[in-house]
Amino acid sequence: MAENEVVDKIFSGILTPILAVIKWLVGTIFSSRAMLIIVFIIMINLIAILLMKKDKEYAEKGERRIREATLLLVALMGGSFGMYFAMFKYKHKTLHRKFSIGVPAIIMLQFAYMAYAVMRGILV
Repeated sequence: MAENEVVDKIFSGILTPILAVIKWLVGTIFSSRAMLIIVFIIMINLIAILLMKKDKEYAEKGERRIREATLLLVALMGGSFGMYFAMFKYKHKTLHRKFSIGVPAIIMLQFAYMAYAVMRGILV
C-alpha cells in the first residue's frame, strides 16, 4: 500500500464523521423558518456590534466614519440589541438622541412585531 493511500484512508476516516455532523447541523438549522430567523438575528447583531466598534475606532483616530443612517438601518434590520449593547460597551453614540431614544424605540417595535407574528403563526 502506497503512503498516499494510507494518508487518504486516515483523512477519509476522520473527515467522514465530521462532514456528516456538519451536514446534519446545516440541515437542522436551515430546515425550519424559526431557526433561520434566529441565525439571521444573531448574525445581524454581531454585525451591529462590529460596526459600532469600528465607528468608535474611526472616531478616535479622526478617520472617515460610518454613516449614522447605516448604523440605524442595521438596527432596523434586527441588530438593535447588538447596537444597544455596543453603545454602552464602547461608550459610543450614547449622547445622540437618534441612538439613545431611537435604538430602544426600534427594540420595542421589533418586540411588538415578533409578538404579533408569533400570535398569528407567522414565525412558527
